[in-house]
Amino acid sequence: MTAISPVAVAGCGAISAFLIVFSAFPARSPMAARLKKLERVSEKSVSQRITIIDQIVSKERTSRLQQRLIEAGWYGVTPLAMTLRTIGAIGIGAVTALMIMLFFPVKALALVTGAFVALIGWRFPSMLLSRALKQRKESIQRALPDFLDLLSTTVQAGLALNAAFVQAADSTTGALKEELLSMLAEVRLGRPRTDAFNAMADRVNEDSTTTMVTAIVQAERLGSNLSVVLQELAKETRDRRWFRAEEKAAQLPIKMILPMALFMIPSLYLMIFGPVIARVVTHR
Repeated sequence: MTAISPVAVAGCGAISAFLIVFSAFPARSPMAARLKKLERVSEKSVSQRITIIDQIVSKERTSRLQQRLIEAGWYGVTPLAMTLRTIGAIGIGAVTALMIMLFFPVKALALVTGAFVALIGWRFPSMLLSRALKQRKESIQRALPDFLDLLSTTVQAGLALNAAFVQAADSTTGALKEELLSMLAEVRLGRPRTDAFNAMADRVNEDSTTTMVTAIVQAERLGSNLSVVLQELAKETRDRRWFRAEEKAAQLPIKMILPMALFMIPSLYLMIFGPVIARVVTHR
């Protein structure tokens, strides 16, 4: 057992490291693949290009994992690469578990610790993806009110909506700018603006962005004053962000109960009863 275990540890570690390194190579993103395919049909008519766009975009989401990767902005990571990362992380956890079992005299404790490490390795890639997804949505929520204010100002100045989006997108940063540039690229390649808007809302999958897209599409369809709609959207988005901040502030007392119970109360007991215990021990 002890003669074979080091070989198993080394082999498992090598395979896991290979899978993680192999999955780290960037793949062609779905957006880049679509744009590359559209460049090859640039000489065709607009109707043919729109048909091809619809055929490509209908294959955007093949799985729940692919949807989460798109929402997180990981366009260069495929579901296969994510699966390989998970397998590699599990392998690293298994290697750690085997090493603990080799060097720890207590086999039961080593087995429990190794299983715990392997479980962390299994969940680690998914935790990173969830964190990236959350940070991307928060970044879009923070940038959206200022973008809507700028978009409203440029529309009031007399620019067309596409030109206003270009000007506003150039002044925006972060994930929102990336999504806006992707949407504008699809519009320039011949996709209907409404479909490009809805595709952006589906990729982001965030409430404020979906509300913005729905309001702009409805305002254009009904002939409403777009600048007024954009101003109302900016105000509503800021109010929603303020409500989220108030909600998080209201949750802080509940979240502080566990740290207080683990750290403050024992320290308080130590400060109160520590001198008494020390005096009793010294007088014995």
